[in-house]
Amino acid sequence: MKEIKHHQVIVVGAGHAGCEAALASARLGADTLLLTMNLSTIALMPCNPSIGGPGKGHLVREIGVLGGEMAACIDETCIQMKWLNTSKGPAVRSRRAQADKYLYRQRMTQTLFNSPNLTLRQGHVTEILVRNGCVAGVKLETGLQFECDRLVVTSGTYLNSRIILGRETWPGGPQNQSPAIGLSDSLEKYGVPLRRLQTATPPRVLKSSVDFTKLAELPGDPDAGGFLWENRLRRYDRQISCFLAFADAESVEAVRRNLSESPLMLGNITNVGPKHCPSIDRKIMRFPDQLKHQIFVEPEGWESQELYLQGLTTGMPPAAQREIVRSVKGLENAVIMRYGYAIEYDALAPGLIRKTMESRALKGLYTAGQLNGTSGYEEAAAQGLIAGINAALSIKGRSPYWPSRTSSYMGVLVDDLSIWQKPEPYRITPGHAEFRLTLRDDSAERRLMREGYGIGLVDEERFRKINEWTTRIEDELASLDGLSLFPSGEMREKLVSSGTGDLKKRVSACEILQRPGISYQDVRNLLGEEKKEWLSAADEIYSLETEIKYRGYFERESEKIARTKFLESIRLPLSVVDTRVSSLAPHIAELLLSDQFDDLNQLVRKNCLSRSELAILFTVLRQDSEEAVGDPEVLND
Repeated sequence: MKEIKHHQVIVVGAGHAGCEAALASARLGADTLLLTMNLSTIALMPCNPSIGGPGKGHLVREIGVLGGEMAACIDETCIQMKWLNTSKGPAVRSRRAQADKYLYRQRMTQTLFNSPNLTLRQGHVTEILVRNGCVAGVKLETGLQFECDRLVVTSGTYLNSRIILGRETWPGGPQNQSPAIGLSDSLEKYGVPLRRLQTATPPRVLKSSVDFTKLAELPGDPDAGGFLWENRLRRYDRQISCFLAFADAESVEAVRRNLSESPLMLGNITNVGPKHCPSIDRKIMRFPDQLKHQIFVEPEGWESQELYLQGLTTGMPPAAQREIVRSVKGLENAVIMRYGYAIEYDALAPGLIRKTMESRALKGLYTAGQLNGTSGYEEAAAQGLIAGINAALSIKGRSPYWPSRTSSYMGVLVDDLSIWQKPEPYRITPGHAEFRLTLRDDSAERRLMREGYGIGLVDEERFRKINEWTTRIEDELASLDGLSLFPSGEMREKLVSSGTGDLKKRVSACEILQRPGISYQDVRNLLGEEKKEWLSAADEIYSLETEIKYRGYFERESEKIARTKFLESIRLPLSVVDTRVSSLAPHIAELLLSDQFDDLNQLVRKNCLSRSELAILFTVLRQDSEEAVGDPEVLND
């Protein structure tokens, strides 16, 4: 008799999404099985050897706050840590780390194997098992079957994947791994439609063959600290520099000479690829008059001899790649160790996932990562964390969790993705977050720590320590607000000499700190002995100064946040449409009762309601709510 093992949650795929999903599920007490086609490629970084950046770095910070693993893993295995956008406002400042991609994989693998409630197995899933309209398990190519109550599929770019290199194409996944065959047919069989997407990666060159004297050095920041709160003040004295090169007119001409061999011109690949990191051939086709393109030369590890050429992504044939690479100053004698390639794969059709990452088409199925039509390790990890949390919560009969777009970039990601209709893969940027000043890097703990604790991924001790830290900042803010100062002659003289103007009326210490050019230390010097206790930690002072100096912007943003939260609280579909909205067009009632959206705010964001329709609906909803959220017309902005 065939033995069939049962697990509460099965996760398929051990990329960044799968690792986070499996760990979250197991840490919440669910008996979890992680299946991967190759145990040696867990947490593989087949493309860029870096984690973080604007938007993406915010996601990593939030993953760490909620109890995910990516932040801790990159902090321990990075070869460079750097602050980006330091000359710009606090909303867009973020960390970016260069990873030792080999150490990262080893550490994540060790974490998985050492996690209670988590079993790892190597196996190629070819079929989903469904019983009574709900996921019941999976079948492997060997014939083995595993049953489950919830299934999380995080297959990355492996589904029916094929590699394209010029005119040549063959079945294969990232770094020439085996493709996942069979699972696509099974998904479509059970009503989960798919589409084709593509991505690409650049060539890697031998480190000793590069002339670094012709490149601009890009060192890291020793005092950047880590992504995880516990590592926020960590110093990284040992780092490896990245370098900057440029593709110039000669390089552009080399690309043009070989465009006829580009898969985009040959038509042997879908044209739907990442918008924010196009291949060099796509850049030249799209911007023919631009003759200078940045190329970041990035190391892949402490001991690695490979350098990643970010900015030279292409699927053109080897001869073309050699010509293009050697046209770049500093790379004239570069030896290509691995050629770049394009990869085409199956992904879910738009509109199939909820904010919880659960499928709208098949009960008990959760999906995360590039299968959902996203790009990037960070987006994948964030989705995996949300999927793993909700799979486990569902098993335990607890309410589902998704973060609000008003409180996190993760909330922006899942909200956008659940109604994303554009053809290209989704990539998070600060531009997607309308409340990005509130969602800045330094505020992650104050925004999400209680949610992580409530879910169960943040333990009591960690919650206590971070809560004490956030309380110190809040208490100091209240203290400065309550400290009323009369402008003495000495103080007025100090302010004038600082270049911020005179002071002729009683003000709070916060009002003084709001002045341009005035720092927390300046306020301390001005007040002298009038206040005995002061903050001393640099990170606490930075967060406090930001809160005070941008207070006016926060107050304006808070009004919109309150309205958005209210609309998000109206979950869809409604069980019944109130008779008081009978004057609305019939299609409005259909939308409110349909499973197309997760909450009313999504209807508003998709412009499914006219101003008059929204006003009527809003009036009815507000009658049933004690919250006052302002002028309904603003909700349609």
